[in-house]
Amino acid sequence: MKRLTIPALILSSIALIALAGWLGYSTASTSGPTLPLPLAAASPTPNAPTRTVAVTRGDVRQALTVPGDVIAARQQQMGFTAGGRIVEITVRTGDTTTQGQTLARLDTAPLQLAVAQAQVEFDIKQAALDKLRAGPSATDLAAANAAIRDAQTALQNAQFNLTVVQNSDTVAKNPRERGYEAAWYETNYGEMLNKFNGGKIDKTRLDLEYNNLLTAKERYATAQTQAAIAMNQANQQISNAQETLRKAQESLATLKAGASATDIKQAETSALAAELALKKAQNDLAGATLVAPFNGRVLNATALVGDNVSANAAVITLADLTRLEVQTTVGQEDIAQVQPGQSATVTFDARAGETFAGKVSRMTPTKAGTSGAVTYQVFVALDKAPVGLLPGMTADADIIVAERKGVLTLPRRSIRARANATISLQVVQGEQTVTRNVRIGLVGDLNVEILSGLQEGDQVVSTQ
Repeated sequence: MKRLTIPALILSSIALIALAGWLGYSTASTSGPTLPLPLAAASPTPNAPTRTVAVTRGDVRQALTVPGDVIAARQQQMGFTAGGRIVEITVRTGDTTTQGQTLARLDTAPLQLAVAQAQVEFDIKQAALDKLRAGPSATDLAAANAAIRDAQTALQNAQFNLTVVQNSDTVAKNPRERGYEAAWYETNYGEMLNKFNGGKIDKTRLDLEYNNLLTAKERYATAQTQAAIAMNQANQQISNAQETLRKAQESLATLKAGASATDIKQAETSALAAELALKKAQNDLAGATLVAPFNGRVLNATALVGDNVSANAAVITLADLTRLEVQTTVGQEDIAQVQPGQSATVTFDARAGETFAGKVSRMTPTKAGTSGAVTYQVFVALDKAPVGLLPGMTADADIIVAERKGVLTLPRRSIRARANATISLQVVQGEQTVTRNVRIGLVGDLNVEILSGLQEGDQVVSTQ
């Protein structure tokens, strides 16, 4: 048989296309407008569909894939509650520790002294408070009454002393006699002055009598001063005794009335402050020894024996490597889909080809980092951490944000569908296809949920 040449084939094809176009136009022009087929009505097809998919029952999952890093779910930076000098460190970076193991110690001598001083101060403040609350004791009242009696006796003695002073030579006699003496010399000097003026005595005698007058006046002034001093002292003793008696009487009255609410409140405040200071000193002493709070590994231990460290400065970092989780960041557009408790599958670059199960354990409600992108931290706890996994390793987590189990499904790649939408699909019935309205539920990563319109086993014409 003779083969057709390429030009001949092209011409033949053009002729067939032209004939088909003429037939189509003829049919359309003679039969009127084409009406849509009724829903689910069968229509003959000249050729059976060549690509169909079956409706099956299974699970539909929608996952959010996010990158992350491995961290220890239980990690603690440990430091001393008070500053001081390190005298012992028992571990190094990488060491394994057990709960209760001593890791490091400070010099406790200064801390023990601080506890002793705080204890003394607290005891004093507490005793004062207890005394105020208890009210006056019989001993206190007896002492207050004795103080009043002593003050009364002192006042009586002072008053008697005043009488004695008033009748003493210093007060009663000396000033009087010195006054008489000064008056006599005053008169005598006047007489001597008249005689001098009359030429009966010379200037020397007159000067002598004048000096005697001055001396007498000085002695009189001295006697008056001494008398005044003696009287002032006696009167001051009386005033002092009266004041002492007044205070003693007030003390007794205050004692009988008991402590005021203000006094008790102030004493309570002082006692509480002393108690808090004591507890802090005790806590500082207890915190001078770092003890492992759980079984773990030392991630960092850089301090050395002899180093002086400040309070709460990180000395040792401890982590529990049996409880690892993946720390991821989720963008603001997806974070609303994530909730604690959601299942997740995790893969690690260090364990290629393996998948591990986990759950979302917690989320941070604040923005992560300071960069322009708004993201939030999400933590995925592993059901069982694989051997050899270490903090810092990279991972990818598929967080199951939506899931339907045991539902009718179609492969997602076979149809075009949006969640919670209704679409039309062609379903094979024998040698024909029918159109059905199908309601779509969840659109998963691999398949979609069929809510209505199809049954298990139906063969659906693929639309993609």
